[in-house]
Amino acid sequence: MLKQYYKFFFLLLSPISKYKISGKSMEPTLKEGETVLVNRLVYIIREPKIKEVVAVRDPRDKKVLIKRVARKENGLYFVLGDNKESSTDSREFGMIKKKEIVGKVMSF
Repeated sequence: MLKQYYKFFFLLLSPISKYKISGKSMEPTLKEGETVLVNRLVYIIREPKIKEVVAVRDPRDKKVLIKRVARKENGLYFVLGDNKESSTDSREFGMIKKKEIVGKVMSF
């Protein structure tokens, strides 16, 4: 039982999160079912850069989405899926604040 608590707290406090890709919005870069690692600390040190793949919280329902930073204006970020014909992104929910960016996708 104690091992489960340690594992829970490690995952909670870890700077790395793991997400499974659901949907086709990031194809061909990321395919449905693939797993990515997300660095949650990198944007404490620096700002997200244009073209970086990031994990973001959908401002409407807080669901985590994987998108690419397309534009930055006045501290707000416009994010897009690579497959623009099958993506829920800033074209639908608008620009997002930095605090809605969970982290940088590190592996794909």
